[in-house]
Amino acid sequence: MLDKMDEWSVHSSIPPYALSSRRKRGIEAVGKMKQLGNQKKLFSTVTSRKIPDVLYKQLVSLITSGRIEPGEKLPSERDMALELGISRQSIREAIYRAKAAGLIEVRQGGGTFVISSLRGNLKPPLSILLEEQAEKIFEFLEIRRLIEAWCAEKAAKAANGADIKRMQSILRKMEKGKPTTQVWEKADLDFHSSVAAATHNVIAMHIMEGLKESFHSYFRVKKFTTRTERKDLLLKQHKSIYEAIRVRNAREARKKALDHLDYVEEMINENLGRSAD
Repeated sequence: MLDKMDEWSVHSSIPPYALSSRRKRGIEAVGKMKQLGNQKKLFSTVTSRKIPDVLYKQLVSLITSGRIEPGEKLPSERDMALELGISRQSIREAIYRAKAAGLIEVRQGGGTFVISSLRGNLKPPLSILLEEQAEKIFEFLEIRRLIEAWCAEKAAKAANGADIKRMQSILRKMEKGKPTTQVWEKADLDFHSSVAAATHNVIAMHIMEGLKESFHSYFRVKKFTTRTERKDLLLKQHKSIYEAIRVRNAREARKKALDHLDYVEEMINENLGRSAD
């Protein structure tokens, strides 16, 4: 019995004879999943009586540490219940609390996603300004210069293999899209978000996530200036940022990010000037 108790202590401080059959099935399932090696373990096993509170704190820790990034989808209730060996009701309570705190959003039929706490605060004023006063786009570009030049420089120092592969994948999508389509818009935004993620700086990731809605308004203004024939040059600029990051040339990565934004400003200026004539 003592040997069995030691064995169970890895999973819980509760002796096996006190576990419910559901708890036992959950632990057995987790054991199988570990053996298969096909499940990334995000959470540590919950042993407290206040299970939803403990799980909520784990969620906060995973989000604030950057292990779960803004925009990333959480495992399903079922998968979390199996991994932790707890009821789905406890999972729901923890998720509800995280949702109320503004850390996650539940999309009907789509799952649960991490969001930036900045997003709700920044969305209304910035989006309205960009949509109602097109000239404010230049102020938006000034902020982008500060943030994205730093992100590119930092990413060149901190990016890992997974970050590089993610950027490569996004660039392939950009190659297939046209600058005036939503496919291009999403890929463009994903690329800049991937550079921020490659810094492994949680604040930078959340700032970029918080600016997402403003980016959509920005694209609504910018799409009128982004002609299809400019695709090759725009794609080349994104690839040059990626290449500088890949070879870990921080100074060049910063320069290429600024060069890209300078070109974007030039396009918008040209279009607004034409509209004023």
